[in-house]
Amino acid sequence: MDVELMGFKGTGTLIPQMLAKRVDIGYPNPDTLIISRAPGKDKLPLKFFYNATRASGWEFAVLADSPLKSLKDLDGRKVGVGAMTFGNVPITKAEFKELGIDASMVPVGIGSAAFLALQNKQIDALNLFDSQHATLETQGTAIRRLPQLPRYEALFSNGMVAHEDMIRDKPEVLAGFGRAMAKATVFCETNREACVRLFWKEYPNTKPAGDDAKVLADSVKVFSARFNKMLVFPEGKPRQWGQYNPDTWRDFAAALHEGGQLETLDVDLDSVYTNAFVDKFSDFDTAAVQAQAKAFKD
Repeated sequence: MDVELMGFKGTGTLIPQMLAKRVDIGYPNPDTLIISRAPGKDKLPLKFFYNATRASGWEFAVLADSPLKSLKDLDGRKVGVGAMTFGNVPITKAEFKELGIDASMVPVGIGSAAFLALQNKQIDALNLFDSQHATLETQGTAIRRLPQLPRYEALFSNGMVAHEDMIRDKPEVLAGFGRAMAKATVFCETNREACVRLFWKEYPNTKPAGDDAKVLADSVKVFSARFNKMLVFPEGKPRQWGQYNPDTWRDFAAALHEGGQLETLDVDLDSVYTNAFVDKFSDFDTAAVQAQAKAFKD
């Protein structure tokens, strides 16, 4: 499968390209498509077909020596967010509302500016995505993650989306793409260092400068912060690659409703996703992929 990867600055810039069919497969957040299914909204003819990031990518991080131990301790505190337009904001508002928390949200951006705000105690906690917090740790700042309510921690993040026309006309392409995703996930789970090195080989400009051993260890840590969310499956059951849980879609819609993004829970969630390709995603020899990963030589 010959795939061209393209970068977009957020779901808002990706969706128009997919509607115009200039992009075949996207990796957006779920909220835009959920909101488009509300009464009176223009339904976007796009559908999720592969559940990639199977748990919330958003976290609450505090300095390791912070007295804050739980989300309830954030009551009356300042919480840094990337921007008030970030997709986690309505979800965070909903979780705070459920816990009875009155906290101030402070836009701090991402990267160095956000890290300094926490280090200098201009804010009490950071509410950014997982790889940001892992990056902060690799730079020498000790932090802790505050546990979230299980229902919110279980909210999936980005997944694979295609136009409804493509789902109808080229199902074998989407089944093959999802199967490749599943195989790559097994490979990277088996040999994370190889996964990082292969990424650098494809995109050499992304490799940080510095001592090779430290750069590799730090990169594996940052990679794993998000990758671990791709490995969240029900215990004691075979992995169903790409599968969506209908209950989690309802929880997501409820959070958007509580966060002020949805006026009603009367939303056609069944039209937002499909599990039609799940059996085909898992149609490969897991042991063979694991053996390939273990035998990888740079």
